[in-house]
Amino acid sequence: MGADTPPRFAAVYCRVSTDQQEERGTSLEGQEARGRRRAAELGWADVRVFRDTHSGADLFGRRALSDLRAAVRAGEAGVVVVTELDRLSRKQIHQGLLLSELEHAGVPLDLTDERLEDTPEGRLLLSVRGFVAEIEREKIRDRTQGGKRRRLEAGKIFGQGTDLYGYRRDKEAGVRVVHDAEAAIVRRVFREAVAEGRPIRGIAAGLNAEGVPPPSAGKRVFKDAARTPRWGHSVVRRILREPAYKGETWALRRRACGKKQHEFRDPSEWIRLPDHVTPALVTASTWQAAQDRLDASSAAVATRNAARPYLLRGYVVCAVCGRKMHSCPEHGRRVYRCSSRQTAAGACGAGRVPAQDVEDWVWGELAGVLGDPARIAAEAQRRRDTGDAAADRDAAARLVARLDKQAERLVRRYAEAADDDGFPWDVVEREIARVEADRRAARATLAETEGHLAAQRAAVVRLDTVRAYCERVRDRLGSLAWQNKRDAVEALVERVVADGRDWRLEGSVPGDGGTVTTTSAGCGRRPRPPPAPA
Repeated sequence: MGADTPPRFAAVYCRVSTDQQEERGTSLEGQEARGRRRAAELGWADVRVFRDTHSGADLFGRRALSDLRAAVRAGEAGVVVVTELDRLSRKQIHQGLLLSELEHAGVPLDLTDERLEDTPEGRLLLSVRGFVAEIEREKIRDRTQGGKRRRLEAGKIFGQGTDLYGYRRDKEAGVRVVHDAEAAIVRRVFREAVAEGRPIRGIAAGLNAEGVPPPSAGKRVFKDAARTPRWGHSVVRRILREPAYKGETWALRRRACGKKQHEFRDPSEWIRLPDHVTPALVTASTWQAAQDRLDASSAAVATRNAARPYLLRGYVVCAVCGRKMHSCPEHGRRVYRCSSRQTAAGACGAGRVPAQDVEDWVWGELAGVLGDPARIAAEAQRRRDTGDAAADRDAAARLVARLDKQAERLVRRYAEAADDDGFPWDVVEREIARVEADRRAARATLAETEGHLAAQRAAVVRLDTVRAYCERVRDRLGSLAWQNKRDAVEALVERVVADGRDWRLEGSVPGDGGTVTTTSAGCGRRPRPPPAPA
């Protein structure tokens, strides 16, 4: 090892899919302990642990795995230790990509709970094992989705999940039945919104004042035991937007798009269930009148927002609970307030943020960047020179090339044995089919990595655009129009984390330590501590 070569370390990788998996015994601590023991047996004194709580089917969304791969590519990791291969990945093609990357870097993989032999038989066993694990995962998913779809096609709603407010499920019949007490609240919400013209926040406030239990009562547990479920404007809005209350039952309207996040599917994917599945609580005309009022209110809000120029609208985030802060006038001044006060859980306790002060401070920080285009040019060049996306693409391309050669060899061997009566045709045909499946999956992974690389290149283009913009406005930063400042905010700011007069800027602002610069400012007051855990 040369004098300039940094000392290498043993990298122990641990992963669980969910917090529940921890409870079932496959804990991160247990994996780490076994990994550390194995690293010590191999003679490594410097051991570093990389821990993820994430699905093993996702290769690119695991932060710790990305850091580990970067250490492998940089020549910092001398060995990678995991308990079992499926901790590294549950997808066969991703296993192949990672193993190929380790092999290319000359870094061995050591498994504590199973053997990994660097022989053709060992590699075949790994391939088969990964393929079986992936097939099992897909079978479980297929059985679950298939069962749900068959039930829907039979005209029945799902038997699991939370009941829609105002109803209870008859699981055998696959229909909803009216829950009288909750149904009365639903009808009240529509009556106050349509006939009385009350705003959504006013409806929520009235229900809270009377102590009416919200839909989440008894169904949601807060970490802070002192907090109780409350009616919020988003809860009332969801009730008014739900078509089931007029007797229309739609399934598969939403799908998961992230942890605890959902998005609407294309309407062509929705499934309409028979009319008898959900009894109507309001008439179709009342429901439509509620939609018209909501649409008119949204249009009015958009008009007011255009008339009230808040430089950081949509970028200020609460430092206490992490929710977006709303921009609003209060007692003749502009402020940003946490949106938690409009939720069922109630206000988180974060202080109001004076809009003019925080906007002036953020613009001062941005002006320092805009006045120095060389910093942005240097960051753009750094991104051109380095990046995980290019390495991912290269590893995937090598895997595709290797599988292509493997397929060619199998086909050639198949053709050469055309006259051999004792040739194991069925074995080779299955192997050809397996390699073809691997090739398709590898090409899909290559396309995915090329998408990541394209995003990285787009970021470089944006930085170049910002640099050019900086050079144009550098001499007149003090006289820029509001819209020009807003353009700069959209280009450089990711978010402003705030609580009262304690602020922190996060964004694509080139600094000494990398792309994201984190800066604190305020009036000397110490940051408010987070709520004590329950």
